[in-house]
Amino acid sequence: MIKRFLELIIILIGVSILSFTFSNISSIDPAEAFTRRSIVNPSEEQINEIRHKMGYDKPMYMQYVHWFKNCLKGDFGTSLVTQNPVLKDITDKLVATLTIVGMAFIWIVLFTVLLSVLTAVNKDSIADHIIRVITIFGISLPSFWLGFLLLTLFAITFPIFKVVDYGGIRSIILPSITLAVPIISSCVRVLRATILSNLSKDYVLYATARGIPMKKIITRHVLKNALPPTVTLFFQNIGFMIGGSAIVESVFSWPGLGNYFVNAILGRDLPAINGCVLIIAMIFVICNLIAEVINIILNPHMKNSRKVENYG
Repeated sequence: MIKRFLELIIILIGVSILSFTFSNISSIDPAEAFTRRSIVNPSEEQINEIRHKMGYDKPMYMQYVHWFKNCLKGDFGTSLVTQNPVLKDITDKLVATLTIVGMAFIWIVLFTVLLSVLTAVNKDSIADHIIRVITIFGISLPSFWLGFLLLTLFAITFPIFKVVDYGGIRSIILPSITLAVPIISSCVRVLRATILSNLSKDYVLYATARGIPMKKIITRHVLKNALPPTVTLFFQNIGFMIGGSAIVESVFSWPGLGNYFVNAILGRDLPAINGCVLIIAMIFVICNLIAEVINIILNPHMKNSRKVENYG
């Protein structure tokens, strides 16, 4: 586990270097963008003065070392657009994003397990075929299209929800469903396949021969052995939902991290861009680590197989 943790630290450092490098070699001049937002028709001298004050006239490696040292202290710099500390902005926006991700989490767990068990137990039935078509359709749907469809249907045609809403419980239902549908669809396909694979194994045959009801075999044994691939996929998608929520948040005017990230890019807000990339990368690697820990808890033999792989 210590080795895995060190690997994640190296990944984060690599992501921070790439993010900082690509941001700095782009045509974006944050000092010029900031000056033109603050001063009407600024002179070149004024732009150069602010560039020197911000430290953007120093070599790139010096800028990176200075930025990374401050990040280790929890200082991600000051946003050039909002003039707030970047970490404060990200924390505030992350709460809004986690709200819809949390609700999407409930939809995903609930429908993934129910639909997977239903289709696996009733393989090749009408229900199995219908759910298969729906899940393939759900995987193929672009999030922005599904979001607009739900918004048009349930906020305009049938005005159950408001077009622009934030704060109430009803405001998180449509965005969370939009986030959850593609992930439910892909998780159902994976979990159904692993359940079917486990149902053909000897331990299920032995349990059936002992007279144990199939419902108990599935809930106590088959699901436990079938969950690891789905858990890994699920936690990878949590990172995707948080980092890639910008489109859904834009459709529903949701003031979350994705919206903040897009506005930072459009506003050439370099400190906010670097801060968002680093935080999203941290969320990805932490979610992967959590998935690995849960898999080991569900199947302790995975820990031993990892040791064998390392020694091999």
